[in-house]
Amino acid sequence: MGPDKSTTDPAMGRDTPTLQHIARGSTADRPDNVANYDLLTTTPALEACVAQLAQESVIALDTEASSFHRYRESVCLVQLSTRTNTYLIDPLSAKDLTSLGTLLAHRHMEVVIHDADYDLRLLARHHGIRVENVFDTLVAAELLNEPEIGLAALLNKYQGLQVNKKFQKADWSKRPLPQDMLDYAAGDTSHLIALRDILEKGLKEKDRWTWAQEEFSLLTDAPFNASANDEPLFLRIKGAKMLKPHQLAILREVHTWREGVAEHQDRAPFMVLGNDVLISLAVEPPSSIRELGARPGVGERVVEKHGQRILAAVKRGQELPKDQWPRLERPKRWDRDDDYEDRLKRLKAKRDELTRAFDLRPGIVAANQILMEIARTLPGDQQALQALPGMRRYQVEHFGAALLSVL
Repeated sequence: MGPDKSTTDPAMGRDTPTLQHIARGSTADRPDNVANYDLLTTTPALEACVAQLAQESVIALDTEASSFHRYRESVCLVQLSTRTNTYLIDPLSAKDLTSLGTLLAHRHMEVVIHDADYDLRLLARHHGIRVENVFDTLVAAELLNEPEIGLAALLNKYQGLQVNKKFQKADWSKRPLPQDMLDYAAGDTSHLIALRDILEKGLKEKDRWTWAQEEFSLLTDAPFNASANDEPLFLRIKGAKMLKPHQLAILREVHTWREGVAEHQDRAPFMVLGNDVLISLAVEPPSSIRELGARPGVGERVVEKHGQRILAAVKRGQELPKDQWPRLERPKRWDRDDDYEDRLKRLKAKRDELTRAFDLRPGIVAANQILMEIARTLPGDQQALQALPGMRRYQVEHFGAALLSVL
């Protein structure tokens, strides 16, 4: 570990570390994708780093969040890499990310991210940051029809790197972060730009670079254009929409109880009680502590701490009047069309033919939802096809005529 670089904090009247250089060294068990990196823990250190990064034309970015362990989600680490240097920003210490947001909003700054959607939404939601010019290596890999599109697989295939993902679900909100977790985080971006160059070359060789540019441009606006999801949280649980109304009444009550406990403890809700257990309580409500304790997924500690409150929540749901039971919104009904299913089958068959001819994933030619819209709305030409929600320009240009031909 190298020496600390410090600046005097007038408010504290002492030297405050702002940047810590961490050398990789020769530790045998350290992942081979980890480079040296700088850990930034104050706003002045971040601002100085951003001033240097502004001279670059491309940087790699990743984030680590607390959502897997905490009720209140936060950005716990931001990783940045140039072609030669890597920086880890601690937003729990350097809380003001304004300078970083200004940098990422520049059109001249290409920001390379693997599976960008989550990172972009996270930065937008918690820091109001808009990343203007994105290169998503996962999207690029999909367009090249890579058999494996995870970052570890791609780094192994193209750069021969072995990536240990053991900290993928770690608690990034804890402080101090141990060095092996910092090493892991640095490895997520330190080789990303080199991977980006390889994938860009492949896209251009296959004449799919404009496809990628169209996909990347849509990522920028996605966090700010997303429609609000007003659906109650308990209905988003897997299996909830298969329940009957009286079962949904119980589910809503036990879910409300769990949310209260999770918020109070600042723990991820599933750590209080799993979703599958909530569904089980709604389908087969326990009537005693003994029955509750025998339920798979309900441990002795849960029964001891929360058993009576869980049973009370179940009882509230059972006693709820019928007119207060939750009701699912009925799906939109379409006019009867006897030929719809046949048209959809022909469209899927044509798509399969195109995926083989172009060596593509089915969703790149047209997602199932788009095929359903085509079969239902019967667009008469490529202009009408382009107007369908979610339809890309490159899809219309390369596959549109073939898809319309089978209607």
